[in-house]
Amino acid sequence: MRKEFDDFDAWGEAVRGADLRLACDGVETPVWQLTVRQLGPLTLQMAHEGGGNLCFGGNTHRGTILYMPLGDPHQHVVNCERLDDRSLLIIPPESDFCIQVRKRSHAWCSVALPENTVVPHGTASRVVRADPMHVRRLKRLVEHATQAEVMDEAPASVQAEAAHQVTTAALSCVGLQEPCPALVGRPRVDRTDVVRRVVAVLDGDPLGHRSIADLASSVGVHPRTLSRVFHDTYGVAPRQFVRLRTLHAVRRSLRDGDPGQDTVARILARHGVWELGRFAGLYRRQFGETPSHTLRRP
Repeated sequence: MRKEFDDFDAWGEAVRGADLRLACDGVETPVWQLTVRQLGPLTLQMAHEGGGNLCFGGNTHRGTILYMPLGDPHQHVVNCERLDDRSLLIIPPESDFCIQVRKRSHAWCSVALPENTVVPHGTASRVVRADPMHVRRLKRLVEHATQAEVMDEAPASVQAEAAHQVTTAALSCVGLQEPCPALVGRPRVDRTDVVRRVVAVLDGDPLGHRSIADLASSVGVHPRTLSRVFHDTYGVAPRQFVRLRTLHAVRRSLRDGDPGQDTVARILARHGVWELGRFAGLYRRQFGETPSHTLRRP
């Protein structure tokens, strides 16, 4: 089932198997696509995003999810690691992950494995690097299975064979991974955990106009550490990340508003935004349209 969206948030709500906190980092082409196919016990997804994305997410699927970039993999920074043509992100059930693609359209695919599939590598999400031939084969199988319309009408035996091929290719990738280089120097702070705590604080107090020092204190790290974590994870400063969240919160309110009853100024005021002209400029650069256009959108 393929769907096309002209709204980033609506696209994000359609993604399966993950609880996502998304921030659109610039719109290149205002089209987001998502294809979801249930292939026997597997859930396959293939997505095209019309702009950049700063994502913090958690796996809500009962099994492990494998995430792979399509196109240029070097656009993707996942859990602070830049991907290449050998890379996969392994996301065990209930684990968190961070994905950064800055200011450009991009594509990805994913495979959600059944609950009883044994995948090594522990309970935390992590990037692994496998034989590029195995990774390319897995991507081709996922793309073919999601794009082939005949798969909808295929008999159960054909779907079962396709699911078997995808599962075998997936396990070949995670079973033939290259060893990660050993860390040297002092232990690094768990950056995903810091981001998780920041997101929880911001979710609990969405209108809180706290300083970065206060935010760092709330999550138990030094402001310099907080700044380094966000630059490593998302390529932006914490203040930029908070501003992006505000932009998206306003966009959701505008999208859900009634143009006959609400005004842009009134909606912005609910989010603690008083500099209307400056905010409207930021909003247009971010989403490619004015706040009033979003409010009037059917």
